[in-house]
Amino acid sequence: MKLRLIAMLLAVPAVVSGALVAMPAEAMTYDAAVPTRNIAISTSGLGKVTVQCFASKTCKGKLSFTNSSTRVRDYSVPAHSSRTMQVAVRTTEPAYPYAANGGIKRGDVYYKDAVLVVNQDYPRNKTRTYNVQTETLLTAQQITGVVQGPAGHTASDIKVELVRSLRGGGTQVVRYAEVPTNGGIYKFTVSLGTNNSASGPYKLRISGHVDNADNGTTRSWYWRGSDGSTTGGGGRYLDEGTTLRATKMGDYNANFTYGSITGQVTNSVPPNGRVDITVAAPPRTYSSNSKTRREYDFPYCGNVYGSTDAANGGAYSVDFLPVYTGTQRYMVRASYGAVRTWNARTGSGTGFGSCFDVMDYERSTANLLAIPAGGILSGYNVQVRRSSNDLLIDGAFSGFSPTASDQTVTIREKIPGLPVLSAPVVARGHTNSNGNANGDNTIKNLPPGKYWVEVGRRTSCSAWYPSVFPNNDAYFSGADRGAERWKTVAGKYEEYSKSLAMGYVRKTPPSGYKGWMYRGYCKALGTGTYNNTARIRGFDQSTTEQVSTIRKGAIVKGHVKRAGGKTNKEIMVRLSSSDGIRVIRTDVTDSKGNFYVAGLPSGRWTISVNSDSWRGIGRTFTGKHSISVTSGHTYSAGTLYFKG
Repeated sequence: MKLRLIAMLLAVPAVVSGALVAMPAEAMTYDAAVPTRNIAISTSGLGKVTVQCFASKTCKGKLSFTNSSTRVRDYSVPAHSSRTMQVAVRTTEPAYPYAANGGIKRGDVYYKDAVLVVNQDYPRNKTRTYNVQTETLLTAQQITGVVQGPAGHTASDIKVELVRSLRGGGTQVVRYAEVPTNGGIYKFTVSLGTNNSASGPYKLRISGHVDNADNGTTRSWYWRGSDGSTTGGGGRYLDEGTTLRATKMGDYNANFTYGSITGQVTNSVPPNGRVDITVAAPPRTYSSNSKTRREYDFPYCGNVYGSTDAANGGAYSVDFLPVYTGTQRYMVRASYGAVRTWNARTGSGTGFGSCFDVMDYERSTANLLAIPAGGILSGYNVQVRRSSNDLLIDGAFSGFSPTASDQTVTIREKIPGLPVLSAPVVARGHTNSNGNANGDNTIKNLPPGKYWVEVGRRTSCSAWYPSVFPNNDAYFSGADRGAERWKTVAGKYEEYSKSLAMGYVRKTPPSGYKGWMYRGYCKALGTGTYNNTARIRGFDQSTTEQVSTIRKGAIVKGHVKRAGGKTNKEIMVRLSSSDGIRVIRTDVTDSKGNFYVAGLPSGRWTISVNSDSWRGIGRTFTGKHSISVTSGHTYSAGTLYFKG
């Protein structure tokens, strides 16, 4: 161990604190070093460099350029730290970079090759030279550009803002420039950093008032591109905007070009109806963060760039849209009430059912729209069509008689990258609704799209159950829970009208029961199915989806016990999974504290008790907290024991 410690100490010749970084060989040879290689010199011959001290004592010495011994500057830097120190050169000496002294032009500065001398006086007397470049000092630079839209589709109150991101996710408008309605030039002067280094990071946001949109509205988006190029168009929100910095090489040029999509509603809607027109686009780059994608205007898919409305059979125009040169970028949705149609690229009315459907669920751009060079995509006609697509569910139950939960049908849009239980529900139904014992049902008026077809996978349900308790005062005590007292009924008659509103029907409790309680609980016996995919393209389609046979799931039995003889009746036991595929299964203990959770697909499940804090007790217990099962088999969770 002693030899190892000595080796480690030899490998670290100097301890440098904070952000100070040095090469070991340099630290061993010299007490001080200058990492600065480009030095901006003012017209009076003054500049700044960083001096690092590697020693355990304060580093002291002098800084100068060769052939400028008469302009020497002292430095003093505390041990294990760095400081910015002044250097100087006479205006007649070779290191002075200005054009009159032979400086060479690069960007907006002139430079000269020079030699910086670091003369150490303390702790050791040493001299070192560095090959550097001196530059003419440039304190600020411009970010500038032109704003231009198509003739006849201009916006008013146009404003370009220079935006800076703040810690914590906020933004700050550093300054803004107003631009005439017909377009014009904007300019921002921003400070450069030390020694002509680039400015801090900024983004550019443009906003404008559009009179024909929703009776007048202000829209905004962020500039995308590179210096002198605007082919990137614009991004709806901050994270899509291009980060830019002003540099010594010249002005940063960022032009804003916007355009319009125009057309007409070609089919009739109810008299005097107003059709909502929405123009959206996917982000230029999809975020890798699921939370960010979920917060898009159309979650996980795209953002809204503009909207307007059109009278029945009338024209529409959505203006102030960022133009992406030669890029198919936009999609148009027409809606009237709950009827929505995402129109095809040709505007023929073939139509798509959702933002994802337009992109064929693969982020394809084939069906997206491009605004041409002239700035106006005209004649893009739209329709509002109610879907007439039918999806036939053909299922069967094996080994058990299905409960109401086993017969539930759920249709979810099959969104790329999302587990089935996170996908949005599009429609719900119930097998056997037509009296067919095999479990048939037809989901009507389903929009075009790609869907998960689930049977027997009800994710949640609440209903009124007979209870051995007349109330649940232990749970409802306190102002924060008092509003939930409607969830219990003593005897037959309710105390609160909300009980009726939530589905309570007056009924005398069965023998042995004292009242009714509203519980988030339902029993299922089958494993359910979910891995079937229905794909509906266009309108007026009829698709038959053969659902796999639904088989009996596993059963987990157990007993809940509490210390001191406290009640163990009507306590909820829940088995859940975090894989995003398997739905929760639950049961409530009977009058003896026993439970059985049924309908479990194969896999590992987490056990929780009293998940809804019913009967006013906590959730902490001893006993099994997880269990692995195989469908069709029965397992024991043993006794789950509460001390409180």
